[in-house]
Amino acid sequence: MAPQLASIPSLGAGLFARCERDPASAIAWERSGDGYLPTSAANFAAQVRRRAAGLLQLGLGAGDRVLLMARNAMDWALMDFAILSIGAVTVPVYPNFGQRELHYILGDCAPSCLLLEDDAIYARMPPQAWGVTGERIFLRQAKTTEPAGLRSWRDLETLGQGMDDVRLEERLARVERASLATIVYTSGTTGWPKGVMLSHGNILSNIEGFLPYVPLRPGQRVLSVLPLSHVFERGTGHFGAYLLGLEVAYAERPETLLRDMAAAHPEIVIAVPRVFQLLYQRLQRSLMERRGWTGRLLRRGLGLEAGRVLPGQRALARRLVVDRLRRQLGGRLRYFVSGGAPLEAAIAAFFLDLGLPIVEGYGMTEASPVIAANPLDAIRPGSVGRFLPNLEGRIAADGEILVRGPSIMLGYWNNSSVTAETLAGGWLHTGDIGELDADGYLHITDRKKDLIVNAGGENIPPQKIEMRLMADPYIEQAVVFGDRLPYLVALIYPQWDLLHDQLGAEPAERDVQRLLRQHIEAALADLPPFEQVRRFALLPEPCSEANGTLTPTLKIRRRQVAERYQELLASLERDKVSRPDGRAC
Repeated sequence: MAPQLASIPSLGAGLFARCERDPASAIAWERSGDGYLPTSAANFAAQVRRRAAGLLQLGLGAGDRVLLMARNAMDWALMDFAILSIGAVTVPVYPNFGQRELHYILGDCAPSCLLLEDDAIYARMPPQAWGVTGERIFLRQAKTTEPAGLRSWRDLETLGQGMDDVRLEERLARVERASLATIVYTSGTTGWPKGVMLSHGNILSNIEGFLPYVPLRPGQRVLSVLPLSHVFERGTGHFGAYLLGLEVAYAERPETLLRDMAAAHPEIVIAVPRVFQLLYQRLQRSLMERRGWTGRLLRRGLGLEAGRVLPGQRALARRLVVDRLRRQLGGRLRYFVSGGAPLEAAIAAFFLDLGLPIVEGYGMTEASPVIAANPLDAIRPGSVGRFLPNLEGRIAADGEILVRGPSIMLGYWNNSSVTAETLAGGWLHTGDIGELDADGYLHITDRKKDLIVNAGGENIPPQKIEMRLMADPYIEQAVVFGDRLPYLVALIYPQWDLLHDQLGAEPAERDVQRLLRQHIEAALADLPPFEQVRRFALLPEPCSEANGTLTPTLKIRRRQVAERYQELLASLERDKVSRPDGRAC
């Protein structure tokens, strides 16, 4: 498939070429009742063309920015390809972005057209704050009977009726690999979002680069669950899938993932590590609750319980567990793909041993996004794989990962100074710290700017410790701190259901703290003393997007956590543990 991609001039042209090759094949699946219904490639391409014609009738020109702010759906994919086909620029925005961030993005990129999920999003700001007239604002759906007189996305198809196809083909022919395709605003964990400019060629070359490691094949079905506004999902499960002939099934929402997998029967699921942590914890809990000889056989065979392992017991345990798990996940699952944050090595090894490998990769928006990936047939848990064949990567003297190649961004929109700093010397400075092993596998230790420097001058990567803690079934979330302290501290949100099962409905504080202390020490047992968590406190609520402590892709906003719980953190400098209500014990 890579040579075919190399000849494609643009993303829109690639989509239409795929649809023309096999017009009757299913290209997308959407939830309908208890099941999924398909859309053919021919129908999909026709809708893209009609919507592209509607955008042309609005007067949109090459390079005009179109803000796309909606949840995952086939509609999202149709609009993205329609925008790109006329040479306009998609600006994807998470539908749950707050007014402050949204106002900044609108001012920075000055969109010519708005495609919003519904009138509830439009009502978040006064009409004049959007900076676009009502004739160029379209809603995917209306939650009220009178949505401020705004039209729907489907009205674009009506608007484009009667347009000469030649005009659309002429516009499509002028879109080149060097043309700007999208401005992706990084959600970030600190500061204002930056608008990353990616060209059609950036994205196409990235697909070419990861194909040797992640073999996407025509006819495979992938489940889309991550936000399409996130470049990881858009580059792999959207552009990669559509252009290479895969079928894309859309999960209803992240919380319905397991139900949607059972109904959509995917072969590939692309997700962030938190999804695999939850699946791992759920599976572990189920195994620990199994009673009798069957439970012992499974736990000992999978190494979850000490005891004698009989010949063949390990293979039998794996087969019983994976067969049941595969049935629960739709029956056709071949492998997972993980990105967006580091995956705990123990979790990767567990699923690899079961025969359901997790292909972990590494990237960032500025690289379109994949930089490295584990080859499906040579996965090394604990690493993020090898640099893509069409990229050049190296480790700087201070440990920072540097990379260059055809998928590296054009720069930051309206921010030449930061562009020059990030692309200094022709290399993308990732801000991540890593090392290469003897076989060329890349190991990420942490974000350069997130390194903890303790009172003894030790550099400590908090993510490594957090991953270990959150791999424990009793710990749902963990955030580690320790700058200028003689020890590390952690804010913990436990798995209260498990604690209640173990200690009762209203456990004593000292029992909760004792049990969690045992699990914290076990999770970090092999780390050096300065990487041990000496003091911890229980969070009164989980970190979430709603309270501003998680990004839309479930990454911890470390600064926001520190600000929200500054008194709780301050108490850890004085007290060994702290209660769930934030008061010192």
